[in-house]
Amino acid sequence: MNASEESCIYIEGTVDYNKRMGMKRFLKAIAVVLCAAVCGSILLFSACAPEKPPEEETEPPAYTLMPALAVESGEVRNDAGERVTLRGVNAGGLFVTEHWMTGFQYGKTPSNDYRSLTLTFLERFGEEKTKQLWETYRENWWTAADFQRCADMGMNVIRLPFTYMNIDFPAIEDLDAAGQEYDFSAIEAFVNEAAEYGLYTILDLHGAYGSQNGQDHSGQIFETADEVTFYSNEQLMSLTVKLWEQLALHFKDNPAVAGYDILNEPGEKAGQTSERHWAFFDRVYEAIRGTGDQHIIIFESCWDGRNLPQPDEYGWENCMYSFHHYAGDSIGYDSYCRSWDNKLRDAESQNFGVPLYMGEFTNYESPERWDYVLDLLNTSGWHWTSWTYKVWGNMAWGVVNVPNVAENKVDASSDSYEEILEKFSHLQTENCTEHTFEDSSTLEDIFKQHLRSADLPQAGAAD
Repeated sequence: MNASEESCIYIEGTVDYNKRMGMKRFLKAIAVVLCAAVCGSILLFSACAPEKPPEEETEPPAYTLMPALAVESGEVRNDAGERVTLRGVNAGGLFVTEHWMTGFQYGKTPSNDYRSLTLTFLERFGEEKTKQLWETYRENWWTAADFQRCADMGMNVIRLPFTYMNIDFPAIEDLDAAGQEYDFSAIEAFVNEAAEYGLYTILDLHGAYGSQNGQDHSGQIFETADEVTFYSNEQLMSLTVKLWEQLALHFKDNPAVAGYDILNEPGEKAGQTSERHWAFFDRVYEAIRGTGDQHIIIFESCWDGRNLPQPDEYGWENCMYSFHHYAGDSIGYDSYCRSWDNKLRDAESQNFGVPLYMGEFTNYESPERWDYVLDLLNTSGWHWTSWTYKVWGNMAWGVVNVPNVAENKVDASSDSYEEILEKFSHLQTENCTEHTFEDSSTLEDIFKQHLRSADLPQAGAAD
């Protein structure tokens, strides 16, 4: 190859290379122009488009704002270290009926308990309509107006009685189907709505599987104590322990729950509690704590201080002891007051080192007795919830009285589905009256007086 040929090859290669580079520069320039055009369009659109309104900040659910409660050095305190005294009322009759107070025919078939009523509804109307009947019943028995009334009285807690049947519906008909699925929705809705009014909820298991006491308020009646086999029946006890385990898993992060009242009036047919009951309490305690749940656990006595152990015998911590007292309305005023004095002093003399709680009581038709007892509980530093908020008929058992109209009582065995629904509508508080004593004072006024004078630390009082 001569010099001229070599020179031609170099020049042709250079020309090809320059052509390629020129094309790349051309394409790059086109890309820059297109990019600028697109960016300009975006900027122009952004400038011309209406400004997007800022997203509205949503309020966190009320229950998340409730200060969590725990027992420290024998006192209930919130997570800011402020002392809290729980005072309020029971929501009796809402999740478990008692015929004498909830508007069902009394003394007729089916038997006077929640399970028998439910089985009758199931046989007559089927599962879906039965569930709808009970939902409608609850919607009428308790509404937002009732939460508001409790808050207006100055209360800061509601004790909520329920049974396994409200959570484990298949178990009503067949215990072999129990413990497979749970529905906490109705109870959770109550807890969370109560929190909207600044009210804590105590979850109170009024009825264990098979009934722990055989009483109407457990949801299943037995005639004698011998028929109550709960504490010797491993299936019933295990199912109840599992129920509390699942409740704890569901509610352990909900600070609006003040505590777990693990078993209402545990003695068989109003019998006394002793070691066999305490052993079962301990199983429930261990199951709840095993989930990591740190809510206050409430142990009930039937009926006095000697009927509960010292907490350290079982290693129970963050707990409260509960008592019920119904002194009777047939004794004189002085004897009545002594009965209450003795009740409190007996429990206090045990030196349990835990908060003491009067979970249920009434003072019947005497404003003077109501004044005495509420003042005694407040000055003694006890937590308390009266029995109850609403009852059928004109009785001081309830702040609110449903008018005693016989034709509005439900006969579960013969009333049609539509008739039952219509009768339930009469249970709404707007159709009821305040309980009024002979001197024209009301039970609601008495509660307001004693709740205000008690200096309730709803926001707390650090000390």
